[in-house]
Amino acid sequence: MASVRAPRLVLLAGVLAGVANTALFPLRNPEQVALATDVYYYSARAALRGADVYAVNPLGQTGFVYPPAVVLAFVPHAALGDPLLAYALQWLLNLAALAALAVLVVRAVERAGVALTRFDRVLLSATVFLVGPVGVNLVMGQVNPLLALGLAGGAVLLECDRGTAAGAAFGLVALVKLFPALVGVWLLRQRAWRAVAAATATGLAGLAVGLLAFGPDASVTYFTETLAGESAVASFADGTDPTAPYATIRRQLAALAPELPASWLLPVGALVLAPVFAGVNRAVGDFRSRLVALQGTLQATLLLLPLEPFYVILVLFPLLALLYALGDGWPRRLLLAGALLLLVPIMWPTVTTAIAVLPAGAASILRDAATGLFSFVLPPTVGAWLVLAGCLLYQHRAAAERANGFA
Repeated sequence: MASVRAPRLVLLAGVLAGVANTALFPLRNPEQVALATDVYYYSARAALRGADVYAVNPLGQTGFVYPPAVVLAFVPHAALGDPLLAYALQWLLNLAALAALAVLVVRAVERAGVALTRFDRVLLSATVFLVGPVGVNLVMGQVNPLLALGLAGGAVLLECDRGTAAGAAFGLVALVKLFPALVGVWLLRQRAWRAVAAATATGLAGLAVGLLAFGPDASVTYFTETLAGESAVASFADGTDPTAPYATIRRQLAALAPELPASWLLPVGALVLAPVFAGVNRAVGDFRSRLVALQGTLQATLLLLPLEPFYVILVLFPLLALLYALGDGWPRRLLLAGALLLLVPIMWPTVTTAIAVLPAGAASILRDAATGLFSFVLPPTVGAWLVLAGCLLYQHRAAAERANGFA
């Protein structure tokens, strides 16, 4: 039986750092409080009066960034008539989603054959609620906790042989933020054809609803302007910025090949990560292998795109379960090290806080060292690569064992 000491230490560190980070985040970034929910609220208000949901809202924020149909999900927020009430509603929805996510994480560990103590159940649940990336989502009023539940729920439904429902869950998540559609790699590897068909049908139906409800102009704006603007984020046209919060392979590509056009970052990144997507999906013959494949697929997806570390919430379901479910050995050691860097993300504000209490000479040395490191790679990105290394090693061994079994 695998030792539980190391997972406990990683999760405790994540919880303690998360509580501190969640308390400090709104103090350092007061403009981020309710930022996402304000966008949902004012975009839904605009939709109700027939205005452009993609226009700059009354607070001067960029408008909606999701497909037109998704704004309909936020009509209840708009109906409350007050952005503060909308923020409270989003908090309630997010807390309910996190509670359900915690249940799924605990059950996944137990399904893998690990007998959890009450302490471990509480610790896993506390991690889901209190770890830093989750706290940032709550402060901003983001929809990501609901999407994390959708991904976890889809995976659980697939395990229960409910492919159509699983595909619908994945399709809804991908409709909101598009990039989770890469979970299709994981579905295709399992030949989960019903899930693939349901996910595709759900996504297309959502786009059709947007077209019918808001007319072609809104859909054209989404595909030609909003998506283009989102894909241009973290292009690093003026050189890699150590303070930019994007934990992406784009940073390494821009540092190693500064002459690479911004429009090439996505396809080149996809080319680099293609073997990773294939490698983490080598084995799907048992529950642990499928969890590892899902973790690797989602983790590689997050690396490919210009996303911030708080998107780690989307991989909490497989990641936390795997810290307990994998046996002792190098795959779990790599996952533990990577999880620590993902759950306790060290970013540029961490550096500025640390050097503020140091003597001038030491502060200068630390700032220069951090500038060089962060210009090339952020610590959460290192964590992501460690997790992927653990997934690849586990799948390599699983595939080898399977091949030997048939020999």
